[in-house]
Amino acid sequence: MDVTQITIGIGLLAVSGLTFVGPSELDSAVLSVLIGTALLLGAGALFRTLARETQ
Repeated sequence: MDVTQITIGIGLLAVSGLTFVGPSELDSAVLSVLIGTALLLGAGALFRTLARETQ
């Protein structure tokens, strides 16, 4: 497995683990930072894969 795939998998596990946390314990700012980070990591992995395939 590629390091990127492992990192994305661990990140997804961490974000999905938030479903077990009560909604009152989640701050909207923390949640938006986590979602933004996940989106940036996903976009970075996509662009990295596309760059490798074009070479």
